[in-house]
Parts: sequence; C-alpha cells; structure tokens
Amino acid sequence: MKKKSSKNKPAAKELKPKHPGGRPTKYTPQLASLICERVATTTFGLAKLCELHNDLPDKTTVNLWRYKYPEFSTQYAQAKLKQADLLAEECLEIADNATQDVKLNDDGYETFNAEFVARSRLKIDTRKWLASKLLPKQYGLKLMLDQKNDENEQLKEELQLLRAKLNAENLRDY
Repeated sequence: MKKKSSKNKPAAKELKPKHPGGRPTKYTPQLASLICERVATTTFGLAKLCELHNDLPDKTTVNLWRYKYPEFSTQYAQAKLKQADLLAEECLEIADNATQDVKLNDDGYETFNAEFVARSRLKIDTRKWLASKLLPKQYGLKLMLDQKNDENEQLKEELQLLRAKLNAENLRDY
C-alpha cells in the first residue's frame, strides 16, 4: 500500500477565506428603508435588486422579514405600489421605442423586425399585468371591477329575498 502524498491534500491556509462583511442578515429599520427605497425607485424585482446590490440581504431574508416584521411588510407593500407607476411609465417608453422595428436583410433591404416587436409586446404585457395586480383600481380592468360589483348587488338582493321568505315561514336563517 502506497502512502498518499501530502501534496494532494490542501493545507488549511490554502482554503478560500470568507468574504469580509458579506450580506447583511440582521433586520434594522434603516436597512428596511433602504430596501423599500430601492423597490420604489426601480422596476426590478426583489431577486434582481438583491443580486445587483451587495448591501442588501438575500431575497429569502427579505421575504422572511416581510413575514416577521409587520411594519416592514406595510412599508414594502407601499413601495410596491409606487413601483406600479414606474412599470406603467416603462410601458410607454417601450411602446415609443421604434429604433429596432426595421432591420436590414441579407440583400440590404429594410424589413419589418417581427422579433423585436413581439418582444416589445411581451415586455409591455408583462408590465401591464404586474401593474394591474399591484394597483388594480388604477391599472386593472375597470370592466371586471364593475362586473363584480353588479354581481355582488345581485347576490345581496337574492339573499334578502331568501331571508324574507324564511322569516315569513318562521324558519331560522342559519
């Protein structure tokens, strides 16, 4: 049996040292405000923001704080509402950008760039959808809201009629 060489084993000092500082993991009101400020001033999602900024905790930590600290959850929700306005503004920018709507083909002729236009449509639709979920009264489909209100009124009327019928027959409403 051969004796293994000590050259194959990494020395303890050769191991990669921990990154000094690292991401913050302790909740503070100042850090919570910084997170919310960044959410409210950009259209990036939480995962992207945490990836871009080393001074923010990991997205899992932020989501845990939203669950754990009600004041942070409220502050974060307000920041997301402000983000909805940014998403709507970004839709206008994307729609107005016609710089790549036309491209040159192999023969040197201008042709319609369907791929760019389709990608732009997807970007707009995604932002519209997200804005409608964050601020449904402002960016949602008003028709759906009106329809739900009409249905609710109909159900209330039916319930009143049923209760009146039960009372007339001296039956209890459970």
